[in-house]
Amino acid sequence: MSQENRTNRRTYIKYTGAAAIATLAGCSGGGNGDTGEAEPNHEVPHPDDGTVPDVEATAVAFEGEERDPDLVQQKDADAVNYQHTPEGDQYCGNCEEYVPDEDGDGYGACLKVAGKIHPCDWCALYVGPYEGDDVASCSM
Repeated sequence: MSQENRTNRRTYIKYTGAAAIATLAGCSGGGNGDTGEAEPNHEVPHPDDGTVPDVEATAVAFEGEERDPDLVQQKDADAVNYQHTPEGDQYCGNCEEYVPDEDGDGYGACLKVAGKIHPCDWCALYVGPYEGDDVASCSM
């Protein structure tokens, strides 16, 4: 076998082996695109997210402070890192900054974050856990 044929054969084997490994690695998630991350158990984006009902706009959070709509940050701010799933045992519904749902739509508000807040959401501004009897549950 000539040197050129041996080199071509080695190159062929090297590249087909790499392609096979890449194909298998792409299928390791079960083939359904599952990334292993929890999926939200509620509508995303939140309905009418840009508005907070009047009854919650200046309501009192679990920790006892009244919400000031002029002091909230947007959900997409880097410091907020807002997500639609809990972070372990931490979730908005047991955060001291959470303003409970007052109008029955399933969403509350937050002292620090703008928009409607689902109890199962989470952000980097989490404070807690709040351990009162009126904690908002999150079942994923």
